[in-house]
Amino acid sequence: MFTPRKIAVATATAAALVLPLLTATTAAAAPKPTDPPTPAIPQQYLDQPVQWSVCAFDAQIKALYPAAPTTNCAKVKVPMDWANPTAHPDVEVAISYSKATGTSKGLMASNPGGPGGAGLTLSAALATDKPQLFSDFDLVGFDPRGFGQSTPLQCITTAEKLNALPVTPDYKERTKLTHKVEVAEAKLQADACAATEFGQFVSSQQTVYDMEFIRALLKARQLNFIGYSYGTWLGGWYADTYPNRVGRFVLDSNMDWTHTQWDNVNFDPFSGQRRRDTQLFPWIARHADQITGLGKTPAQVLAKYNGIRASLVTLVKAGESDVRGDGLDGNIYSAIYGNVRFIRATMDILVHDEFVKDPDAGTVTVQHVDRAWARLAPELQAFDTLAAIRARYGVSAAALSTAGVAAAQADTVKSVLADARETAARATSGDQPVNLGAIGTTVRCNDTAWNTDPNFYLKEADRMAKKYTFFGYMNGVPMCAFWKYAPQDRKLDLKGSPRMLIVQGELDPATAYEGSLRTHNDTKQVTRFVAIDDEGQHGQYIGSASACAEAIGDRFVFGGELPGKDQVCGTSPLPAELSVYPVKGPVDGKAVPLPKSKAGSVKVSPLLQQTLDMVAASTLR
Repeated sequence: MFTPRKIAVATATAAALVLPLLTATTAAAAPKPTDPPTPAIPQQYLDQPVQWSVCAFDAQIKALYPAAPTTNCAKVKVPMDWANPTAHPDVEVAISYSKATGTSKGLMASNPGGPGGAGLTLSAALATDKPQLFSDFDLVGFDPRGFGQSTPLQCITTAEKLNALPVTPDYKERTKLTHKVEVAEAKLQADACAATEFGQFVSSQQTVYDMEFIRALLKARQLNFIGYSYGTWLGGWYADTYPNRVGRFVLDSNMDWTHTQWDNVNFDPFSGQRRRDTQLFPWIARHADQITGLGKTPAQVLAKYNGIRASLVTLVKAGESDVRGDGLDGNIYSAIYGNVRFIRATMDILVHDEFVKDPDAGTVTVQHVDRAWARLAPELQAFDTLAAIRARYGVSAAALSTAGVAAAQADTVKSVLADARETAARATSGDQPVNLGAIGTTVRCNDTAWNTDPNFYLKEADRMAKKYTFFGYMNGVPMCAFWKYAPQDRKLDLKGSPRMLIVQGELDPATAYEGSLRTHNDTKQVTRFVAIDDEGQHGQYIGSASACAEAIGDRFVFGGELPGKDQVCGTSPLPAELSVYPVKGPVDGKAVPLPKSKAGSVKVSPLLQQTLDMVAASTLR
C-alpha cells in the first residue's frame, strides 16, 4: 500500500525528476495570492424564470440507456463579474438537468477538463456508463462560461494583423524565426482575447461562482462533483471557496491545483514524453506482427517516427506540403490520452508515413488514410473505424457526418491561427474582424500571475526542446506573457472541507503524477490518494482500466466510504494484450489486486468517449 513513508519516497523521486525544473524556471516572484471576498448571490438571479426544454442530446442518452430520465436544458443568466453584478451586462451559462429515478442523494455535477471543455452532456454521458448515477443523483451538466453553448468568449483580431504574422516551418526548430513567430502569435492572441470586456471574467473563480449559483438555483443543499483534468482545478477551487457546500468530490487525473498554471503546463513536456516513450512506442513494437513497417523495438519505432517527422518538415520548407511535423506531434500527444486511442495514434504515424511516400497532393488524401488502415491487422482495426479516421483527416464528407466529434483532431492555438489565417486571406479589407474563437488559455491567464518577459519562455522552450525531444517545445511563449488583466488567484488550504478522493494514473500524459501527488501532499488533511500503477490513461474513474480504482470510486460516490489510507491500484492490459507490462516510474508497484472477473478491455459509452476525445483534441489551446 501507499504508506506515508512510501509517499515521502515518491515525493522525493518526483523532486529529483521534475522539481528542479520548476524551481529553476519558475516565473518571476509574485505576491502570494489572497482569496477574494465570496460574493452573495443577488436574489433576482435566483428568481429568474428558467425555460427548460428537452436537450438535443437526450435521444442519444436514451438510445444508450433506455431507462434514463429525460434530460432538460436551459440557459440561465449570471453576472459577468460576480464581484460587481451591475457593472457589466449579464452572460448566460448553459445547463442540463435530470431528476434521480430513485431516492436522490443530492445534486451531482461534473467537468471534463480543458480549460474550456464543454460539459453540458458529461453528467448524463457518465451515467450511461454507470446507470446508478441516474437512480441516485439529480444530475447537472454545464458548459463553463465562455465556452460551448454558454455565452462565448470571442477573441477578436483583424485580417491585417493575421496576415502580418510571420510563419515558421517547425516550432520544434528553436531558431530566431521561431522565436519571432511565437512572440508575435502570443501578443496577437492576448490582444484578441482581451478585446472584449468579457475576456477578463472568463476565469476559474468566476466559474466557481457560477457553480455555486447553479447549486442554489436548483435548491440543493450541497454539490457533489466528478472532475477530470482541469475539472480537478475547478473542484479544488470550489472546495476552497465553499467548503460547507462540498459533498462527494472525485478529482480524477489531477492538475497540481495548489500551485500555479505555469507550474502545471511546465510538467506537460515531461509527462507527455514519458507516456509516449514508456507505453505507446513499446506497445507498437510488441505488435510489430500486426502493424506493418514501424519497427520491432521501441528504438526502431522512435527512429521511424523521427524520420517521418523530418520528411514532413523538409516538404513544408520546400513549399510542397501543408502537413506539418509539429502537427503530427500534436495529434500523437492528444491521442495518447486514452489507452484505446493507441490505435488512433498508430494510425496517425502510418498516415503520415504514407503521405511522405506520396506527397504530390500536398495534403493528406483518402488514399493515404486507406493505405495506412490496411497496415493494421483486423485485431487492431476492431478498436477504431476507418470512417472515424477518415473524418479525423477530413477526407470524406460521409465520414464527417457519421463519425462526428469522435474523430476530432488536435486543435492547438497554432492550428486555430492557421484556420484564422485562411479566413483573413479571404477578407475584403485589412480591418475586417476575425474571431479566433474561445481560447482556453484565457482562463489560465486570468487565474495566476505569469512572467511578463517573453524571453523567459523562449529560453524555457529552447531548453525543454533539448531535454524532452518529443514535445518539449510545446509551451513556447504563452499569450499570458502579454495579458493585461490582473489574475484572480486563490491560496488553497481547503480549511473546513470534508475529505475528497484523488485518483491518478502513474503515467498520465496530460496531468503529471508528480504534480497530483504534490497537491495531495499539500492537502493531506482532506484528500485520499489512489494511485494506479503502470497506468497512463487520462481519466480513470468511470470506464476505468482499473477495476480497483473504479470500485473505490463507487464506494465513495454511492456509499460515502473512503479508504482509510492512501491506496495503490493495479490496472488492466493495453489494447489487444493479455497482460500488463511494468513501467519503471514513481509508483512502487505494491498494488491492490485487480479483480480477475473485471480484467480485460474496457468499453466506454460512445457519448462519454466523444466528450473525452473533444477535450483531448482541444487540450493544447
